[in-house]
This record gives sequence, structure tokens and C-alpha cells, in this order.
Amino acid sequence: MQTPSGAVYTHDDLELLKEMATSHFITLSDKPYLLNSGIESRFYVHGRQDLTDHPRLVWMVGEKIATLIAKQTLRADGQPCLIGIPTVGNSFAQAASMVAFREGIEMPNGKRLCYRVMREVRKDHGPHRGWVNGEPDSGQTYWLVDNTLTDGKSKLAATAKLRQDKYPCGSDHPDTYPCLIWIDRQQGGLEKLKAAGFTRLVVAYNLLDVVYAYAELRLWARKSVRMVAEEIRQHKLLGK
Repeated sequence: MQTPSGAVYTHDDLELLKEMATSHFITLSDKPYLLNSGIESRFYVHGRQDLTDHPRLVWMVGEKIATLIAKQTLRADGQPCLIGIPTVGNSFAQAASMVAFREGIEMPNGKRLCYRVMREVRKDHGPHRGWVNGEPDSGQTYWLVDNTLTDGKSKLAATAKLRQDKYPCGSDHPDTYPCLIWIDRQQGGLEKLKAAGFTRLVVAYNLLDVVYAYAELRLWARKSVRMVAEEIRQHKLLGK
């Protein structure tokens, strides 16, 4: 399926999106939600119990992420280690690591995909203090993983926490980490992260493309495509 962005959705993509629709991973509300970025939207990207209550969806998401990471891993990288931005990102990171191992999804540098857990609150007691479980390892390349991207603030905040814990940055940039976003809301966040120095940004899906696919599959009404396109346009204008 050809999407508005030009991306072509495969059979596997469409099956994954159908599973997301069944679990209500993305919802459309009559009244707008207030997002963490401060903007309001009638479209909400979840990835919480709607993901973890559905093992088949967890597996499909993990397989997609692991495959994307494999395509973007450089031979100069260390072992790719996913760090989910809490709390939602942790489920994505764990799923990708487990599926990669079980399905034998190989990284180009021969390393196994793994993950670590970032806390919402910095730990100040016990032997493992800090934001992330475990000491930094120079033999690993750390990836930030999150369910969605709006204005990029949570990714910048997570970057600051990794630096505070002295986690080494990516081999392709001295100040930032590779980052995987499950759904980009297309409201300027990607551009802001690039301006902040992020060079390896991987997006699984764009919100407009997903809603378009839902409409083509007759899972959502066609007017939802016009609605999300108008929201994206308005929020981009507000962000200028």
C-alpha cells in the first residue's frame, strides 16, 4: 500500500497495523487530549496496556523494531543496547531484544541486540544508583526508544539523563544517541531533534500514514485522514 509520505506498507506492516487497531493502540476521541508537549489533539498514541495485554502485538512490534535496528546498525558500533524512555518505551525495548534473540535477527556487526531499563525517578540508594540500571559499557551502542514523537522534549530529557550517568554517545555523533520512534506525530519534533544534533533517527511509522492505512482498510472513517492532516498542519504552523 502506497501511503501519503511515499512509504510503501508491506503485508506484514498492514497485519501489524490491523493488530494495533484491534488493541486500540491509537485512539480518536470526540474531545481533544492534552499532550505532554502542551498541545491538544484528538488522536492519541498509547502503547501501554493496549500493547502489553496483547502478546501477539508485542511480538510483532518487537520484530519490526529489531529489524529496523539491524538495518541501521553500523559495523563500527558496539553491541546495540536499547533504552526505552519510561515508562512506555521500556516495553518496546524489551520486546525487540527478546524477539531478536528468538528469531535470530542478526546485527551487521555480529552483536546481539539487548536492552536496559531507564527509571522515571533517579535511584539514590543501593549499589546501582542513577537513571539507568547498570554501569555504562564502552562496548555497547545505546539507542533511545519511545512510542511517539511530538516536540522532542522527552528525547532531549532522556539524553541529558544518559549523559548524567556517563553513558557514551553514538559513534556517529559525540553528543547524541541513536533514537528509534515508533510513531512520529509529524508536528516538528523530528526537525527539532535534528537541529539538536541527532543524526541517526529511525521512525517506524508516521501518524498520517497509519490513519490513511486504517481508512483504506475500512477500520476508520475516511474523514479521519482529513482530520489528522489538518491537525498536523495547524500544529506545525503553531510551532513556527
